[in-house]
Amino acid sequence: MECCELTFNEALAIQPQMQPCAAPLNQRDFLSIAPHLQLQQQQMMMPALNHREVLDLELPQKDLLLDHREVLDLERSLDHREVLDLDDRVPQRPPQLPDYFACSNECYVPLQDRQGMSLDEDALIESAEEVDFEPASQSNPYEAEMVDTASEPAAQVSNTESNSDLRQHSHGTELMCDMDAEQDAYVVAQQKLLESSFQPSLPLSAIAGDDQRGSCEDLHSLPADVNCACIAYATAPAKVPTTSTDKGNLISKIEARRRAKRSVEDRNIRIFFSSTFKDMQEERELVAKKVMPEIRAQCALRGVTVNQVDLRWGITKEQSESGNTISICLSEVDRCRPWFISMLGERYGWCHSENEKDELLTKTFANAVAKFPWIMKYTDRSITELEIRHAVLNASQRERHALFFLRDPHYVHKGYDSSDFAECPGSAAAAKLLRLKGEIRCHGNTAVDYGTPGDFVNLVQQQMLSLLNEDFPKSVAPSPLARERLAHDAFARSRGNIYVGGENYVFQLNCFIATQQNLPHPQPIVVLGDSGMGKSSLLSHYARRFEEEHRDIFVLEHYIGCSGLSTDLGKMITRIINEIIDFFELQDRVVPADLPGLKEALPEYFLEASRRGGMLLITDALNQLEDRDAEELQWFPARLPPNVQVVASCLPEGVSAQAVQTRGWRTLLIHPLDENSCCQIISECMKECSKSLSYSQMERIVNTPQVVNPLFLRTFVDEIKVHGKFETLDLRIAQCSHARDIPELFGLVLARIEGDLQRAVSSSVGPCLVLTYLARRGLTEGEMMGILGLSQVAWSELAIALADLLDSKSGFLNFTHDYVRQAVVTRYVTPATTTLHRKKLISYFRDMSVCARSCEELPFHLQQGAYFDELAACITNTTIFFMLVEEEKFDLYRYFRACSTQPTPAQRLVQRVRETCQGDFKKLHTAGKFLQDMAFYVEAEALLKESLAVTLLNFPATHPEVANSKDALGYLYRLQARFEKACPLYEDALQTRRREFGEESQEAAASMCNLAILYRKTGKYDKAEPLYVGSCAIRKKVLGIYYPETGMSENGLGCLYQDQGKDKQAEEHFLTALNIRERCNGPNHPDVAMTLTNLASLYLAKARYDESERLFTRALNIYENVFGENHPDVAHTLAYLAGVYVEKGRYLAAKPLFERAIAIKTTLLGQKHPEVAQSLSDFGVLYSRMRDYDSALSLYRQCLAIREEVLGMEHPDTAQSMNNVGAVLASKGDFTEAERMYLQALHITEAKFGKNHQNVCQSLLKLASLYQRQHRPASDIEPLYRRALDILRQQYGEVHPDYALCLNDLAVLKFNSGRAAEAEALYLQMLRVYEQLFPPREDQQMHPDLARAHKNVAAFYAAVGNVAEAQRHSTLAATA
Repeated sequence: MECCELTFNEALAIQPQMQPCAAPLNQRDFLSIAPHLQLQQQQMMMPALNHREVLDLELPQKDLLLDHREVLDLERSLDHREVLDLDDRVPQRPPQLPDYFACSNECYVPLQDRQGMSLDEDALIESAEEVDFEPASQSNPYEAEMVDTASEPAAQVSNTESNSDLRQHSHGTELMCDMDAEQDAYVVAQQKLLESSFQPSLPLSAIAGDDQRGSCEDLHSLPADVNCACIAYATAPAKVPTTSTDKGNLISKIEARRRAKRSVEDRNIRIFFSSTFKDMQEERELVAKKVMPEIRAQCALRGVTVNQVDLRWGITKEQSESGNTISICLSEVDRCRPWFISMLGERYGWCHSENEKDELLTKTFANAVAKFPWIMKYTDRSITELEIRHAVLNASQRERHALFFLRDPHYVHKGYDSSDFAECPGSAAAAKLLRLKGEIRCHGNTAVDYGTPGDFVNLVQQQMLSLLNEDFPKSVAPSPLARERLAHDAFARSRGNIYVGGENYVFQLNCFIATQQNLPHPQPIVVLGDSGMGKSSLLSHYARRFEEEHRDIFVLEHYIGCSGLSTDLGKMITRIINEIIDFFELQDRVVPADLPGLKEALPEYFLEASRRGGMLLITDALNQLEDRDAEELQWFPARLPPNVQVVASCLPEGVSAQAVQTRGWRTLLIHPLDENSCCQIISECMKECSKSLSYSQMERIVNTPQVVNPLFLRTFVDEIKVHGKFETLDLRIAQCSHARDIPELFGLVLARIEGDLQRAVSSSVGPCLVLTYLARRGLTEGEMMGILGLSQVAWSELAIALADLLDSKSGFLNFTHDYVRQAVVTRYVTPATTTLHRKKLISYFRDMSVCARSCEELPFHLQQGAYFDELAACITNTTIFFMLVEEEKFDLYRYFRACSTQPTPAQRLVQRVRETCQGDFKKLHTAGKFLQDMAFYVEAEALLKESLAVTLLNFPATHPEVANSKDALGYLYRLQARFEKACPLYEDALQTRRREFGEESQEAAASMCNLAILYRKTGKYDKAEPLYVGSCAIRKKVLGIYYPETGMSENGLGCLYQDQGKDKQAEEHFLTALNIRERCNGPNHPDVAMTLTNLASLYLAKARYDESERLFTRALNIYENVFGENHPDVAHTLAYLAGVYVEKGRYLAAKPLFERAIAIKTTLLGQKHPEVAQSLSDFGVLYSRMRDYDSALSLYRQCLAIREEVLGMEHPDTAQSMNNVGAVLASKGDFTEAERMYLQALHITEAKFGKNHQNVCQSLLKLASLYQRQHRPASDIEPLYRRALDILRQQYGEVHPDYALCLNDLAVLKFNSGRAAEAEALYLQMLRVYEQLFPPREDQQMHPDLARAHKNVAAFYAAVGNVAEAQRHSTLAATA
């Protein structure tokens, strides 16, 4: 007997052998027995209590109950503002004491905020900025607006002490004669199990420094080999203050959710209509054509799925002759409970006549008696009466959902034989009918008399609507979120109800959850096990237990694979976020509509849950998520906030399991069944049908290797239970035992089902299962019947046969297990059947009126079937488009990208929107912004211009809506570098908003920021700075510092200062913007990528190459995940990353990135766009470094031509191109033309920035180098070098490659001037700079720039006759 079965007195009686309790104890229970227990026993039982409860105990040794690390965690929590109300009672535990429930040898600590900023601000961003960067020493940040977001594999330190999988354990399942021996064995087993089950956490040093504070680099310094969404909770979140009333409301809310779960299937109702056939044809016709359409409409308003079951309609002679009529009818009555509607006239129904037995009816009774033995008492009754008795009369209590409508006996329908309407007076059938009606009236159920079929329609509608209003009031109709919740609750219910045993696993989960309760960063635990091992059942059962024992904690269950949509990562995250918003009543929250945005938002909503009491998230089957990134857990936060705990499951092998191991999550392995467990399960299953197996049959099953898997065993036994002939039972057992795996066993089940069904129905088994396999979300029963063309009776027979393989509790038919899907694929799915049935699905949903259901399925199947022309027509149907852009925007992106038709989907959309949305400026704007996000700029411009025109027709020119339209069109022009068109639009919008909303309004600040960006892009820095500063001040004052728009202003200021060479101020503003944006939007939002790019370009200019590469790589991952591989922002970042590779000497890695960037930009922006020029210039840098001057000159000249034409002769970027062209000309020996280029660039730069700008330094260096190569006097050259050195020292310090190059060039000048001693000092100073910049690599190879420096020094020493030094430096240079 296990401890969880003992009373407290029994537990006290066996104190020396006391083991950890599997059933959690509350504080009072623990306190009642703790004084009688030894310290070790107290510690074993403590996990069920939280730390506060332990501290409240009146025990002399209470300070020893807490692990010393847990004490530290409590103290740390106080430091991080986590309100624990400990009243200075935190015990100090000696560190040498044993740790029975410690998580690991190390623990998580929170990353500290860089600047101590709070996490309270959150909002949505509407616009953003760009950076324009030159990967040489000069950088020109640009800005870009992002609408969608992307996931980015930020890093987490991998575990240095990774444990292997859980070892096999003996759990003491056999009964022992000696009680003490049993308890001793159990204690030892449990302690070993705990020690081996939990893997160590991340090391403290990997998360933060000794002071537990992190810098901005800490956010991105975790190893890149771990892919996960990462958010740093700067402090333990301050809890939202709660009162006793708040807590009571919380518990009431949880109780309401539990009640909803208990009635989860009630919103998927089936209504059984029972009557005789010939006399009720008119009523049945009215039910089908008048009653049910109204009922379905009313159910739809209430979020209820309704199915009508009318088996007597259309039963063929073949179906009747099968002898299964009674079995089918009564089975359907069971499936429809509690809904049952009976119509009775003066006919009794099919029964034996007074004089002879009906052979077919006898056969029908015989076939049904095994399943419904009670019918043997009523073999002389009609099938109609059997239906009524099974539904109502056999029960002792009244069923309010059972309605009886009794027609006036005097009603005789004209045109029908009166014998069809009534039994012969005085016949036995008439007497039985009279007795049946009397019994119905006496039973207490609703019995309504009516005169004519017309009266019947009104009465049945009134009664059914009355029941619907009671069960499903319109006021509480479920939202889409609630309907999705019902689907998961239905799945959990189906799994939890059949859970047997495994209390040991529940105990381990309880222990782990208890150890994580008050940690600053709780760690998830993942249940590992092969398919069919009972992971879903364990999680469902544990969720029920946890809810019962922790009535004030929000529990959210998500079962991946429970429906067709549940495997979609975006929809899963959407549901988790919406559930948090709904439960904690978070107001005015807008959930991102795209996957990257959802990934970024998830950590913030976990934080909100943490601040409001916490939650337990149970996520089943991580391995069933659709894409690899999802399986790799990139979407899951690297760290959870306090009070947010996660229990998940996945297969022990595969991508998800590897990700779990890499991230160091704890694991709990589900072990195969042992022989005793197998025998117990077999016996219990056979008892359900009052059958038993012989010893040899039992032995044959148990000796089948695959039965150690619970699903295989249960399927095996269920298949035996339905076998009809005992004489052939051994043969069936042998057939099943030869199945190599679960899919093959399900294949045998499918073959048996096909053989059991009559041909007309069995031929539909394969099509039904293939349709289920193909459907995106699954199919309703009505959809399945419609597609297959099955009658109700045929479908009922098929559905009953497939009941163990198909589940419809959520309202949609889906496989009960993935192994069923695999068996279906093996047996039925071929290219031919896939094409055939996909066409059927397309045809069915195409013919359906446009609704959420058709939008969900139709474009999906068109894409999957590669019907791209029809897909383009479908998604550009404006009704479908606007429904998808609101609900399924992420899917819509995918559909647009899939179509390569002519005209393009974008062109079709423009035409359709113009045709159907004339005068609707909002729809024109929505469609235009969508096309802009997809980089269809020409089409976007057409719609945004039309939107502005419509707005001007409907509002005064000074109306805010007009300002919004002008902003939208101006932004599009800014993206296209059409600044002259964008500027007046932005200026008008700013004036309108200042006039309408005030000078210091949020709206005015937004316009100021937009116009500042434009001025900066056109080099008007004097106009841009006051706008940036002003917008930032307004936003901090009105919104607060932690708001996306404040982050945008900070980022813009950083860009502006970087343009002006004020790098220190630029870095400060970039870091502030990054902090704000990560806090507000998560770490993987495009706005974060934008600031990362700006900061990376700044670091590149400052020769901080590793930091720059890491940030550019992270930004690239974000952009690619948001917009795909062909988007301007992807191209920008590719070019920047290639520039880093050039600076690091990785030329071969840089070349393909440049080529890809130029191809993307040229395709999307045109050949004369400044961004194309930028990438051409960057590519030229590569060829210059590779000494391919002809190629470099060609690229630089192309860049210069574009900039002169588009930006003008006085633009800084034009000057930069002149410097680049001059440098290549000088390398080729064309000194005269090179000097002209340098002087012109110097003049432009000094006029724009003043005489101490870094761009001026570049021109000075290039000019000095040219003069030196022309052998000009040293007196003309040295002042240029000295001035350049002063600028570089001021801008970057002395450890910078440009400073080293300048030293080298000045040393050459000194040497050529005969001043060797001065030259030597400069050479050695230059060498020291390079050695600091490029320390030795792991491969012992030297950086090319350092090698060139050694070569120069070697050449110098050789020239002055110092052979030894020359040889030494030459040897060092050779290692490059």
